[in-house]
Amino acid sequence: MCCIRARIREYNEETVVIDVARIDHWAASGTGPFHRASTFSKILFLLLVVGGAVMAKSPYPLMAGYIVILVVVLGSRLPWVRMVVLSLYAAIFALLYGISLRGGGWVYALLIFKAITPSFAMLALIVSTPYPKIFSLISTALPEMLAAGLFMTYRTLFILLDMMGHFAAAIRLRGGFSPGSLFKNSSNISKGIAMLLVTAVERASRLYAVMAVRGYSGSMAQKGMDGLHREDWLPLTTGSVVLLLAIIWR
Repeated sequence: MCCIRARIREYNEETVVIDVARIDHWAASGTGPFHRASTFSKILFLLLVVGGAVMAKSPYPLMAGYIVILVVVLGSRLPWVRMVVLSLYAAIFALLYGISLRGGGWVYALLIFKAITPSFAMLALIVSTPYPKIFSLISTALPEMLAAGLFMTYRTLFILLDMMGHFAAAIRLRGGFSPGSLFKNSSNISKGIAMLLVTAVERASRLYAVMAVRGYSGSMAQKGMDGLHREDWLPLTTGSVVLLLAIIWR
């Protein structure tokens, strides 16, 4: 019995939605070339990839760009397996949009790679850059209130995802979900969401109180952006390659 529980626990740890603590650990503890690049260069890298996705008229340059980013991620010792899996979530929404257009396989492929290639680039930015550096750069371009709101949203989003997972498991274990009983399911889910909302407000208030105790007074602790340096060649070159592939490969 203990062995079965241990196996289940290991499986859950491998398949659970990646939480903010693990992302923070990857971003702060890495020493690869992508980690050493400046935040500004990695933001430019993301913008170049997004620009390539917007300009691409064929799925093939974006497919090649995805492979280029994957090779860079492998060389930078980033968690590429989980990054690939997470980037594929964007393909679900692209497929739904493609079905609404009633296009062929070529349209589906184009939409999928327009979604997952920028998504993969965004993941490369997040898992290689500590979030204070990202938000300090954002605060130079956005009003303070908006930047602080994005910061709080980032911190609470993963908490809410974790709470939703526990809520779904609890409602199944207690018999709150019955296939075929729409009224009962709707009633139980609405009550659970209401309780989840109250808990979320409580946790957000607690998070704000903890930040206030640690010196938060309505402004980010760190502002400004670091300049470009010689380690920035990797993200800038990677983003430029993806953009050039989209421009040249028509």
